[in-house]
Amino acid sequence: MSVEFLVVDGCALGILDAALIDESWFDNFNIPQNTEGLRRVRLGSVVYLLSASASLESGVVVVKAGSKGIFKSVAKPRAAFERIMRVGLRQFDRNIAVPVAWQPYHEGSLLSVYAESFNRKMPHRIYFDQAAAGSGNLYAFAVTETPEPLDRVAIDLAGYRAAVDGLLEALLEEAKPLSAVGNFGILLSAPLGFELTGSGTLQEWYDRKLSDEQLRFVDQPHDRPVRLRGAAGTGKTQAMAVKCLRDLYADADAGGDKTFAFLTHSAALAHEVVRGMFFALDQSARWTDLKTAAGRPKLWVGTLYEFAQEQLSYEKKGLKPLSLDGRDGRELQRLLIEDAIEEVSRNPRTALGVLRECPEFADRMNDKDQRVPFVEELMNEFACSLDAENVRKGTPAADKYINGSREGWQMLLPSSEDRRAVLEIYESYQASLRKERLLSMDQMIADFGRYLTTHEWNQLRDMRGFDLIFVDEYHYFTRVEAMILQNMFATRAERVGRWPLIMAYDLKQSTNDAALGGGLERFRNPGVGESVPVDLKQVHRSTPQIAAFLSDLDASFPAIDLEGEFVTYAGNSRKADGDFPVAFEISTNVKLIDAVLDRALSVARTLAGGGSQVAVLCINDELFDDFCKAGRTKDKIVPVRTREDLRELRYARSRCVFSMPEYVAGLQFDTVFLIHLDQVDLTGEYLSQGARRRYVSRVYLGASRAARQLLIASSSERGGLSEILRGPIASGSLKESSF
Repeated sequence: MSVEFLVVDGCALGILDAALIDESWFDNFNIPQNTEGLRRVRLGSVVYLLSASASLESGVVVVKAGSKGIFKSVAKPRAAFERIMRVGLRQFDRNIAVPVAWQPYHEGSLLSVYAESFNRKMPHRIYFDQAAAGSGNLYAFAVTETPEPLDRVAIDLAGYRAAVDGLLEALLEEAKPLSAVGNFGILLSAPLGFELTGSGTLQEWYDRKLSDEQLRFVDQPHDRPVRLRGAAGTGKTQAMAVKCLRDLYADADAGGDKTFAFLTHSAALAHEVVRGMFFALDQSARWTDLKTAAGRPKLWVGTLYEFAQEQLSYEKKGLKPLSLDGRDGRELQRLLIEDAIEEVSRNPRTALGVLRECPEFADRMNDKDQRVPFVEELMNEFACSLDAENVRKGTPAADKYINGSREGWQMLLPSSEDRRAVLEIYESYQASLRKERLLSMDQMIADFGRYLTTHEWNQLRDMRGFDLIFVDEYHYFTRVEAMILQNMFATRAERVGRWPLIMAYDLKQSTNDAALGGGLERFRNPGVGESVPVDLKQVHRSTPQIAAFLSDLDASFPAIDLEGEFVTYAGNSRKADGDFPVAFEISTNVKLIDAVLDRALSVARTLAGGGSQVAVLCINDELFDDFCKAGRTKDKIVPVRTREDLRELRYARSRCVFSMPEYVAGLQFDTVFLIHLDQVDLTGEYLSQGARRRYVSRVYLGASRAARQLLIASSSERGGLSEILRGPIASGSLKESSF
């Protein structure tokens, strides 16, 4: 008899959410014998996976399985199951958000999300009832091949009721032992952040594992904003996690009623890494249970976008945010900008008007060979200048943009006519967004900023605002996003014009110019009062040899005046000595990817963590996309194209991780291969200082992911080793070799 329904209690969700699962698991949902904290009971065609604390009062997730169920109807059952688990966690913990990229759609208690990363050829949707049969349970009841109205999708309530009615018998039933050997299709493991934090309780970290610098930060009072600065690998996120939990528990133990927020720029970093770190520091997960006197959770973890969605309920209004966090969002934005360029080129009004006034800009715009870097520059200009300053054609802000001075990091637009042309492209791009009924993240944040000034929020502020806000990766927040933070505080949090905003950042890890728009005064005074700096200089991740390479690479950053915040790299490694980083030059692109992947897989076989400890990080966007699609790489890599793909790292095994530096920010690997540091990417005639800085930041970010071994490969076909490597080679921190 096949399994027709799967029932999981709320506490078991977290255990399964961190598990390694094969596609074969979805036939019988077996678990290994003597699995701690989880047991399997089968009654007829229903399998129950129950935690040690399961009871009749426990909320449950019921999943329609069987031949007509969810897992037989999708191409990737594991991806669908992970999304069901996430929606289930959200059902019982409102601090957990459903990612924007899943395109959640609500109608009453019904909800649907994409079953996997959006694929236009297979846009499967999973359907849920969040109050099945009037209960507080979650029921995943159907999948459709294309989006359908929620009220027209058939729901088997009789089967649901039968599965729930069997819960009492399942609780009383002894789990029948399965064979102790064999492939169960599942391996229960710790969350990703748990692995990054390593061993040690919260108290052990405070008593003996934190450095003196980190301890000084953790002991900072709540009467002022604090900015934590440090190079990659200095333990900023670890220190933030320790301080957050320590301060949270201190307030709870004293009978306080403070509320805490821990914000990141990436949903995956918040929910996979930060929550995993919290769990490693306190495996009792006390932080998930703490409530205020009014019954509100004392800790909220997520992104600014998730908090904005929670307050504005955009998904209930049928609006679709355009995610810029991953490859899909970036690719869609790139296509819209390219369409806007073509529209401006063809339109007689602009072709015979503004473009005639800026012939050099028009030549750049129409040069197909330079289209990719040109669009990249426009994407940065839109996000960090036009969206950040709310510039619209015909407004005073537009006049200031056209005629005002420009910073060295901005796109090279020397004449006012050049800037008018950019505004024309921007206006066409905005029109495309409206036509496609898409809402950019910048537009959502602009709306949220206005909402926080309304009378409605003024009434709700002390009920929904926070007493303490932690912001990791502050260098990815735009000026507009930073300005919002002050109004997210409850009014009681103010201390003589100062609010306790705790920021952690490293400007050199920022692969866009979001942090630079509007000047860097917002780091010293982020709108919540003058901040106190705490600097971390001890490197805990990388060997002294890798730290020395990063120090020499630091000299390649362009000399941009960043008001003292763009400090010289000063990382002192506490790790044992290792091998020097090595640079290779390989004749062609194809030979490069083949040779690097073979070497990476060979290294992976020698490591305890296998391929999850080896990352091949590509510096060039176009080549990264090409390699992800290439048949020659299919069985050798686990591609990480978005921050949401971080969960896939656990499935690397005999393959290696293949990504770009920005998508693995915050993570570390034993060995990193940086590929395509090619000179051709720095030879563009119109390469701005900002474009060069972003390029060097991407290399810096990628190299700093390596804990023990760093290997760099470039292609002779694309000009050979990049000029930014000349300094490290000359100083001896980077060795040249044949592959």
